[in-house]
Formats: sequence, structure tokens, C-alpha cells
Amino acid sequence: MFDLEENRKSKAHLEGNILPIINMTFLLLLFFIVVGSFSESFNQDIAPPESISEQITESAPTELELTRDGVLSWDGKPTTVPAWAESYRADGLPLPVKVRLRADANTPAAHFIPVLEDLKFLQISRVALVTIDRDKVL
Repeated sequence: MFDLEENRKSKAHLEGNILPIINMTFLLLLFFIVVGSFSESFNQDIAPPESISEQITESAPTELELTRDGVLSWDGKPTTVPAWAESYRADGLPLPVKVRLRADANTPAAHFIPVLEDLKFLQISRVALVTIDRDKVL
């Protein structure tokens, strides 16, 4: 005599074991798709906007220049933001509320961030970023 009950149970048992594997495969696939799409956006370099006008409508009292090598200068002399602020205070002047930051169009964003953080620390509320044409190199 044949026992048909055992065959049905073993077949159902095999199908039950493969379902978690399929679920895990799709979850891993979804995980790698999401991680892959995030990693692509982090590898892109940030390019500053290009100015289309020749004139700046609002004049800033102070103009700092940032070269593509990351050298900050004021009145043609290399400086840092804390040294610039100290020289302003040494002259008995309050720090300006508005600053114009002129930079080369090819300056990496990694050079902008420390300068902007230092200006923010000094509580300078407005920074106008002016990019220079690609033909002119600072």
C-alpha cells in the first residue's frame, strides 16, 4: 500500500524553504539598487553657477578673491578669513554684513566650504558668490 500523505507534506515543505530565499534575493537586489543610486549622486562635483550679467546690482563693501588653488586674498594680499576679520577690527571698523566672494569658475567646492563656514562663524549674513569667466584665471 502507498502512503500519499507523506509525499504531499514533503513537497509542501520544499516549496516553503525556497520562498524565504526568493524574498531575501529580492530584498538584496532592492538594497543594492538603492545604495547604487545614492553613491552616484555623491561622486558628482559641485560646479558654481556662472554669472550672465556684467554688473552686480548691489555693491558689497568688501570683496574677497578665492583662486582655484584655494588661496584667499583681500586687496591683492593672501589672507585667511580670521586674519581678514582681525585686520578689519584693528582699523576700528565693524565687520561688514555683506561680502562679495569672487572665485574662479573651476574652483572646487572643497575650497569654498571652509571659507563660507568661517564667514558664517563671523555672523556675516550675506555672501555674494561671483564666478569669473573660464578664460580669466585668478
